[in-house]
Amino acid sequence: MTKRDIANFIHQRCNSECSMTKKEVYEIVTEVFQLIEETLHKGEKVQISGFGTFLVKHRKGKVGRNPRTGEEVPVPDRKVIVFKPSRKLLELVELKMRKI
Repeated sequence: MTKRDIANFIHQRCNSECSMTKKEVYEIVTEVFQLIEETLHKGEKVQISGFGTFLVKHRKGKVGRNPRTGEEVPVPDRKVIVFKPSRKLLELVELKMRKI
């Protein structure tokens, strides 16, 4: 699902109740994603109730290995984005998987 798909879905859902164009809905969706990006860039967590939490974690450097040559390669410290799904989302996905 793309950002445009999300905007189109929201537009279809609220079409009779709101007078926004697809473009306006897309701009709002884009703003939401930009807000999430900016918050994560600052190192803060983004918690969306019923969905999950995005947060930035620091990973220590380590010594990796080139799988082709077996040569040791240093992997530097880095920051990674982690997503922790909410219990509600996990249960929903688990139910869907049981039905398949």
